[in-house]
Amino acid sequence: MSDESSLKQLPPEYWLRVFGDFMTGFGRSMLVPFMLIYLQQAGGFPLWEVTLLTAVPQFLQIFSTSWGGVLADHYGRKPVMFFALFGSGMVLCLMLSHAYMVVYAGYVLFLVVSNFYRPAAFAMVTDVVPAELQRDAFAILRTTANLGFAIGPLIGSLLFFSQRALAIGGTAVTYVLTACTVFWMRETLALVGATQGPAIPRLTSVFTRLPNPLAAFSLMREDIRLRWAVLTGIFFMMVQIQPFTALTVVVNNEYNDNGRMLAYLFLVNTIGVVIGQYFITAWTREVKFYNLFTAAILFCGAGWGTLLLPWGTLRYFLLFALTTIAEMLMAACYTPYIATLAKHGQGARYMSFSQTSNILGQMIGPTLGALGYGLGGETGFAVIVWLLLGFTYTCLRTLRHKELAVRPA
Repeated sequence: MSDESSLKQLPPEYWLRVFGDFMTGFGRSMLVPFMLIYLQQAGGFPLWEVTLLTAVPQFLQIFSTSWGGVLADHYGRKPVMFFALFGSGMVLCLMLSHAYMVVYAGYVLFLVVSNFYRPAAFAMVTDVVPAELQRDAFAILRTTANLGFAIGPLIGSLLFFSQRALAIGGTAVTYVLTACTVFWMRETLALVGATQGPAIPRLTSVFTRLPNPLAAFSLMREDIRLRWAVLTGIFFMMVQIQPFTALTVVVNNEYNDNGRMLAYLFLVNTIGVVIGQYFITAWTREVKFYNLFTAAILFCGAGWGTLLLPWGTLRYFLLFALTTIAEMLMAACYTPYIATLAKHGQGARYMSFSQTSNILGQMIGPTLGALGYGLGGETGFAVIVWLLLGFTYTCLRTLRHKELAVRPA
């Protein structure tokens, strides 16, 4: 933040959200990075089938994220956030099974239910944080979430394959505890002048009067800048997800250490974000969105170029380091830019697209990365990534032109 007085402007609801992001980041990262390895080992699936299996929850998350934004604008932030957090803790019980398909079903439900949370939570931040402080506010959120992500993979690599019930139970507890913090938050929807939906008098009405879960997607037809911003985010996320999906199997097959080397690589990413996100945001506060995103594309391309160097393990660490810088640059500008596009009374719907672009990229990207690796090894992997970065830059340029076209003279 620019000074101590700026920190004092952030209300208690925001700091509860900061705590919640730390808790959910810690719990989520104990499980998600190791599911590809688990499915490959328990089910005996080849890499391309594993990436397709992990794409299924990504596809379903499109609907839960969109619906989460619609419901948060209609009924309020608090009920949606509580449902997502408490429900996530409950469905994790399925992952305690010894049948790998039941574990997989629990994993799918966990990702789908938990994704109702982010649109409501992001909208709550924009409700209570002044516009001039929002870039800094999201940077602090990013930093604290990654404190959890820095710890989670280390503990997960020790527990997931030997004491899976403990890892899953610990994750469930973190989500339930985070749900309890929602009770101390005020409902912030009224602060932006949006009108909440009518009260629901009977349980049966819940299923007959809920808004259309796909209603948020009409915004992409109405707002051409949102459309190209989402496309830019999708292509970039296709690249950013590669180290955490297809590359995890490649590294694990090389070292065969139950994810220990992966935990060290994830540590490079998370510690880098924890240390650097706040400072990068502060240093780039006056830098335009388009310049920041272009820099993110360049760092990401350079990172994947190191994969082709004959430097052994060092090339993986360099890849993670450079792509971490790219991730921080993108995080410093992307979500705040989506927030600037939001129209009155539609804050959560717009913020849902910050997550939607991530989901679509996570859904499509791993399969393309696995395909590139299958066709041409690490060289094929890098070529696919560079092609995706080229599409990202093309979409970013188009977004820039659309922005200039709609800007008042």
